[in-house]
Amino acid sequence: MSDLFASVQFWLGAAFLMCFQIGKYGELNEQDEDLKPWFGAVPNLRARHFLGGLQNYIATLLLFLVATFAGYVVACLISPSIISGWQRVTASPTAAENIKAYLDSVPYPLFIAAAFMGLTNQSIPGFSKVANLQRDVFHELVGVPRMVATTATTMSIQLLAKHPSDADRIKQIQKWTSPVWQNDLRNIVDLSFYDTELKRRANALSNFQKTQADLLVLFRELVYVMAIAAARNGGGADLRRLARELGVGLPERKDPFKELIVGALISVVVLTVLCFGIPMAAPLVDWLNGSTPLSFWPQGNNALRASSIYVASQCIPVLIACGFLFVTLPTAQAHATTNLRGVIEKNAGKLLMIMCAVIVFDYAQLISDYGIYNPYLRSAPIQLCFLDTYNITHSIISVSVCVVLLHYLSRGEAKTPGVSIIYILAIAAVALTASCFYGLVRLRYDFRVGVTLDYLFIVCLLNLVAAMIALFMSQSLYHGRILKSEVN
Repeated sequence: MSDLFASVQFWLGAAFLMCFQIGKYGELNEQDEDLKPWFGAVPNLRARHFLGGLQNYIATLLLFLVATFAGYVVACLISPSIISGWQRVTASPTAAENIKAYLDSVPYPLFIAAAFMGLTNQSIPGFSKVANLQRDVFHELVGVPRMVATTATTMSIQLLAKHPSDADRIKQIQKWTSPVWQNDLRNIVDLSFYDTELKRRANALSNFQKTQADLLVLFRELVYVMAIAAARNGGGADLRRLARELGVGLPERKDPFKELIVGALISVVVLTVLCFGIPMAAPLVDWLNGSTPLSFWPQGNNALRASSIYVASQCIPVLIACGFLFVTLPTAQAHATTNLRGVIEKNAGKLLMIMCAVIVFDYAQLISDYGIYNPYLRSAPIQLCFLDTYNITHSIISVSVCVVLLHYLSRGEAKTPGVSIIYILAIAAVALTASCFYGLVRLRYDFRVGVTLDYLFIVCLLNLVAAMIALFMSQSLYHGRILKSEVN
């Protein structure tokens, strides 16, 4: 990593990529079918029009750039090892060495940056779409522009129902275009933007009484213009103030991703402590292991590197699986009493997707390990890629933990503050049993050695910690969700 950060090519690629992403973040996804009707009402809209001022726009842009830089660093570190490992698995050793020498000779960071920007050969399918996907995800998280579009639609529907006749709607349009109304909204909306849009519709405002269809279109457009003007002035807060001025109500906006921030922060802290704590615990584990020397526990000069790989391979799949579960599980389903069989049958599709995701993650890490450590192949490439069942065994750990969490949530346990001691013991027992089984399978059939306590201990410890994080995360997420749903 130190060689990468000392590379001029890396920082040059980062500079190009950041400039590209600044422009990308300002764009809106004009292909969104739900939003296409609104883009014609106010042309030339950018993301900054929906974020309540320059300060909010810069803050979200900086987060976007930080996420981009993190992904760029990971791609520069991991991609060469995955490519090299894949060559070792699928090609001859000579070809693998040739591709490794080629990767070392080319400005790889610049190639990664160019691939993100869509400037490389189209033989890398989908890689140039990453920037658009990242932009769309960030826009969705901050409500750009969907929050304004859905809010304007909600307000329009309520206002149309509140003013059903053409005469009432004409009266409202005349009110919204009057200086008195603009003066009432001076602290809520961006008046310069609102006044400009009214002037742009001057011809329509003077002839809107021709047909009922024109009246309806103009009515909706003015509501949308007011919503954008409010978002430009103060974001979501001013949108709600505008709704109160219009005499309509807005539903509470649900954001499942935002609720995962605390859990993600706790996970990062705990995993960081584990990365450094595991090598420091080597003398204690050696003492507990007795006269048998440590075979798998991280120690020596490369202890921190080995510890990080253990943490990534054992903890990350469980946390990714549980995060996917929390995002996709509806609140109503989180407190519907049912038995264990019913829980599994109702969520079989989610559990299958979790299993597949863990298997893909394990294969990617395996191929990366071949590229980093340059080991010899213990099996034929076809067996390694398609017949290796160790990754399936590993995915059972994540699936088992998710089943316990689903049962915990389906029984309404998250409704009460705190985590039930019964489920703490249950998820610990399930995680330890599945992890121990996986460890024994790997020791006997993959490593072909006897029972090694230090390997079993580190595998069970890491999966147990990840399962506990997931359990307490589910409690913190769904306790508030269930109470809110009951109030509503």
